Amino acid sequence: MVEDGDLWKDIGAPGFALFDSGMGGLSVLRHFLELFPGEDFLYLGDMARFPYGTKSRETICRFAIEDADLLAGFRPGTLVAACFTVSSQALDVLVSRFPALRIVGMVEAGARAALAQTRTGHIGVLGTEGTIRSGAYPGILNKIGGSQMRVEGVACPLFAPMVEEGWIDGEIPERIAREYLAPFVEGRLPEVDTIILGCTHYPPLLPMLRRILPGISFVDPGLELAQAEFLRYLGPPRPGTGRISFLVTDGRERFRRVGQHLLGRPVEDVRETVVPAREFSLVSSIGGHL
Repeated sequence: MVEDGDLWKDIGAPGFALFDSGMGGLSVLRHFLELFPGEDFLYLGDMARFPYGTKSRETICRFAIEDADLLAGFRPGTLVAACFTVSSQALDVLVSRFPALRIVGMVEAGARAALAQTRTGHIGVLGTEGTIRSGAYPGILNKIGGSQMRVEGVACPLFAPMVEEGWIDGEIPERIAREYLAPFVEGRLPEVDTIILGCTHYPPLLPMLRRILPGISFVDPGLELAQAEFLRYLGPPRPGTGRISFLVTDGRERFRRVGQHLLGRPVEDVRETVVPAREFSLVSSIGGHL
């Protein structure tokens, strides 16, 4: 276990700090690394409290605040909530709680890409129970694309644990995937032509998902967000060494072993830490309105 004081000694202010409930956010980091090869990155995987998607909104907000508070101490240029559950249910709380910190989430980038790709105006979303329950995607798609947009959300709670275990293809993962995708496979939602991967754990499942639904266009919001950030930062390269540091709250060796498949490269410089607890009340935070 590395004490917080020790963590400060050799991790400077990263250009981007990303956090997720586990390893899924590494799929987002992978896209950022491809576009910002000389940038410094810091990633926090809250493995000890995975998954976030089945928790209450108040718990999700508290976890997100605690994660962001830890990473804010490293003075990142941008904080990326590389977790759809946090992005869909707690991003507004984070922005309010950390006004001096630039914070971006996963939802809007994916929504804009889906709107650009759909021909029918009928979009599917695969996500955790929390993301689907939040209604974040119907809300933003209708806001940006108009009230005529139709959005079909399907909760896939076993997908994230499958990816965390490295089960991304084979007989059992495909049977589970076909169960979740039944509304699309069986023709109950024939007008859906575009599906958003509403969880950062899902991109490794893309080859299997495309095999099951060959006529569907899939959107990876992690890629869309990285590209949006790249366009925002077009200009002279910012100072950086290309260093990538990882913090985890549990399971360091497993994170290193499984994470390399999500990141597409060896996962090195992994340190265990504790996310300090913070008091939080959702009711008081948003003026008594849930």
